[in-house]
Amino acid sequence: MRIAEVFLLEAYFDDLQVAVMDRLAQADSEEQSNISTEQFRQSLASDGFLLSVEELKKALTDMDVVANIDDQNITPKGKIDNDETDPEFDVGPDVTQMAGDQALGAVKDQLPQ
Repeated sequence: MRIAEVFLLEAYFDDLQVAVMDRLAQADSEEQSNISTEQFRQSLASDGFLLSVEELKKALTDMDVVANIDDQNITPKGKIDNDETDPEFDVGPDVTQMAGDQALGAVKDQLPQ
């Protein structure tokens, strides 16, 4: 394989990864926990990525963005089925809020009294 072919293949894979992430983000915004494999494949085809189901499975597995993929459904990583969620699940401290409070406190301490 020539260097130009390697670069072309890597560029194709990079573009495919961007398209996949865009489609997964779109599904996440619509709060879909499962995506139809065929529908996902067709949406990528409309972007110019003509993949068979097996090629799509391999690409998504290689990208490590799906928890499960079969011929019917794709389950993106980070999704938990509703029947498996635990209402007592402790999410832990809100680190972002804590950092924001600490930064605000530091700014207030620097202000003249």
